[in-house]
Amino acid sequence: MLPISTVTKVEQVRRAILYQLFSGALRPGQRLVEAKLASELRVSQATVNAALQDLHSEGIVNKLLNRSTNVNRYSQYEIENLFALRLILEPAASAAAARVLNAEGLARLNELVDQMRRAAKSSDLPNFCIADYTFHQEVYALSANSFFIQACRAIAAAPFAYILCDRASALPTNYASLAEDHQVIISALQQGPETAERVTRELIEVWRSHSMAALAAPLQVHA
Repeated sequence: MLPISTVTKVEQVRRAILYQLFSGALRPGQRLVEAKLASELRVSQATVNAALQDLHSEGIVNKLLNRSTNVNRYSQYEIENLFALRLILEPAASAAAARVLNAEGLARLNELVDQMRRAAKSSDLPNFCIADYTFHQEVYALSANSFFIQACRAIAAAPFAYILCDRASALPTNYASLAEDHQVIISALQQGPETAERVTRELIEVWRSHSMAALAAPLQVHA
């Protein structure tokens, strides 16, 4: 396990909000009240504000100055645009990360894949999504390129964008297989920049096709 001492209060609050989103406790379009969150999480309102600002920068919430904060709701068109940008940025970030990959970074990525495997085995979607989200953030950070890191924040919602469409139930996913996809990325990073870039692009294309097909399908209405 990664040491908890490395996680700031703002990061803990951000993960708590993400957990509520992935568990269905928060829904796309829902309003977030800072004072209520601060009370529930037993932190200051300033800490909640900082966490929400981070999530706003990542496109997960929409925070209007001196007004309300709401969970973002994505249209299918917006998700297509999100994946189009992801196909440009993330393969390049993987190539950059491969050039400077070290044992410490490799260990962090492997631990996150192990977290995904455990979550998949226990059908724990919220913790799977958090590990998935953190894995991609770690790849961006490993690039050691501040411009990549800043640009990639704009696509932070991509791994779970279908949830922000309010269509999580429409996406039949083999989460155990998805965890192994991330192990494939780790192997590609170890093989060098060209392989890392190619494999990352190929996997994003697969994930994009899967997401678009599921989101285009009509919702099943049960009597």
